[in-house]
Amino acid sequence: MYAALALALVVRRGASLSFDYLWQHIVHFTPLFAIWVVIFYILGFYRLDRTSNTYNYFKLFFAGFLVSGFASVCYFYINPVAYIAPKLLLALLFLIYATLLWVWRYLYEKRWVQNSRYRVGVGFVGVTREVDQIVRELDRHTLLGYDARFFFDPNSAERSREDNIEDDAGVDGGAGDDCPSDNAEGEIRLISDAALLRPTVKETNVDLLVIAAGQNALPPELIRELYSLLDIKVRFMRLPDFYEMIFRRVPINAINESWFLEHVDLRAAMPYETIKEIFDRILASLLFLVSLPFSPLIALCIKLESRGPVFFRQERIGRNSRPFTMIKYRTMREEGNDFSPTEEGDGRITRFGSFLRATRIDEIPQILNILKGDMSFIGPRPERPEIARRLAKAIPYYQQRHLLKPGVTGWDQVCGEYHSPSIADTKKKLQYDLYYLKNISFSLDVSIFCRTIMTMIRRKGR
Repeated sequence: MYAALALALVVRRGASLSFDYLWQHIVHFTPLFAIWVVIFYILGFYRLDRTSNTYNYFKLFFAGFLVSGFASVCYFYINPVAYIAPKLLLALLFLIYATLLWVWRYLYEKRWVQNSRYRVGVGFVGVTREVDQIVRELDRHTLLGYDARFFFDPNSAERSREDNIEDDAGVDGGAGDDCPSDNAEGEIRLISDAALLRPTVKETNVDLLVIAAGQNALPPELIRELYSLLDIKVRFMRLPDFYEMIFRRVPINAINESWFLEHVDLRAAMPYETIKEIFDRILASLLFLVSLPFSPLIALCIKLESRGPVFFRQERIGRNSRPFTMIKYRTMREEGNDFSPTEEGDGRITRFGSFLRATRIDEIPQILNILKGDMSFIGPRPERPEIARRLAKAIPYYQQRHLLKPGVTGWDQVCGEYHSPSIADTKKKLQYDLYYLKNISFSLDVSIFCRTIMTMIRRKGR
């Protein structure tokens, strides 16, 4: 951005560009560049699963510059402190920056990430369904920069790469045996002898070994063989950590109670949670005042379309499994409603209710829950008590999501998938909730906030 600004000023002023003149523009454009970064982030411009050779990326590229251009015009022509009026400069800046950015993305994707010298070779010690999911993800999204090079499977010398399992894109993986999936390059080796680990690591240029079994499950001879690889500077990582890094969720089938003891530290998170609660209540108070004038209009639209109360109240499970009454704008018809869990394309949802859900306006009354301290703006979604009890019996570690205060939005909601209260969907939802439990922080909350804005714009994730 700064390089584009300097080039735009050179084009506009020529060789007479002075440092003072450059600094004068840097001062004004620095907050503007920060706004651009936020806009691009909200639009998902920095996600590594979007390559520059797709139509969707081009639309995203165009939309990002369109919104950034509008923000720039507002900044310079509404801000009284900005005494420069860069009409031509803005046009030059966007043209040069768009060119530089597109060239940089092309070089990054085609000349750097795709270059085998800069890619990280990965070997998997053990073969599980989670390993198969990872390999498929690495094949789909090459911008992640990882290549699966070999599998070590001591359980079967006969198993080959052609014995693929069907991946159902869920938590449990496929229904077949645990065996490696096929790779686009067709070069993933399968070895079963621990003595072959060292020569295979060298021949395949592996930089990272992912341990797909617990430390206690590894035989002593295998541990000794892995230990002997330290001299060739190979990194080691456990499967749950690598899986989390790739998918941004926790594989519940690959963890145990020890994982929680090692990775969940709620005492360390207490200072941030205290500050977060203060900001929750301040922001909730401001939003309550801002939304209050619109409440009568929303209430009128709800009443005109269907009979019933304006607000929908329902008992939900809060922090430490304490029940509370959650309040929302009613989005469903009362007639013939058995109040069973909502499904995708549910016919009970009214037309105006569908709009309220898509735009998250139906969540506004939960400001009262936040002011009471029952909820936060960001956290795991609260569930109904009877559903929570049923899910806790069927899904391991489900109760751990109640260690945090529930939220209006959360990591699971902004991941763009619809999750029903079914066992399979809840397992995947729990993966995201455990990720948030482990990594709760200001930066993650900011990311969720930005993604929530994009989810509201696209009307997805419900």
